[in-house]
Amino acid sequence: MKTRESFIPAYFQLAEDLKEKILSGELKPGDPLPSETQLGEQYGISKMTVRNGLRLLVQEGLIESFRGKGSFVAHPKLNELILRLSAQDSINSRAYDSKFLGINVISAEEEVAKKLQLKPKTKLLQFRRLLLFNQEPVAIENRYLTYQRGQPLVEQEIKYADFPEAVAKHTGIIIERNHVTISAVLLSPHDAEILETSEGGAALKIEQLVYGAENNPLGLSIMVCHGEKYHLVASTKSFFS
Repeated sequence: MKTRESFIPAYFQLAEDLKEKILSGELKPGDPLPSETQLGEQYGISKMTVRNGLRLLVQEGLIESFRGKGSFVAHPKLNELILRLSAQDSINSRAYDSKFLGINVISAEEEVAKKLQLKPKTKLLQFRRLLLFNQEPVAIENRYLTYQRGQPLVEQEIKYADFPEAVAKHTGIIIERNHVTISAVLLSPHDAEILETSEGGAALKIEQLVYGAENNPLGLSIMVCHGEKYHLVASTKSFFS
């Protein structure tokens, strides 16, 4: 049976495992991490994969790396907000579910093409899913990825993987950063019907634009959230509070 871990690149799994140890307090600020060689042996992965995983933790501000000295758990910065975009973090995971709505090969509309730095009408894969909380619809997500003949994403991957993970799996490229834009919008008739609410009601739009090296956009996610049923939570705290 395939699990969520089946679809997550090895460097993501390494980063998430170390992150859990840091946030739980098993690894404390100032503690050294095992060497790249030791981590590679422990997780059965290459040094390059280890470096890619550590780079994700550096970008999150959880560790600091020093040439010739190794990597250490960073001291928390209390003036920075941490916003969780994983559905399991945004919504109680025990009540959360997703309904896969379909995959289509589409011609990119001008706005989407511009965000992905592509020519209009470039072929894209569009994935649609509905997020549910206590079996009630709370958000609609459209994911746009470059179309690669013979390399489709499977339904299980869309259901289990968060967007940056899905992009990394699809492209085979290391994700360098994830740019998020949050704005208030009014529900269109189509979206209101799916979310089982009134047309023109308040909604939250969350756009994620995932980049690879050299500032190259790899994928776009646009999620429209029910204004009264979907909540994002940001926090600023030490790792252990």
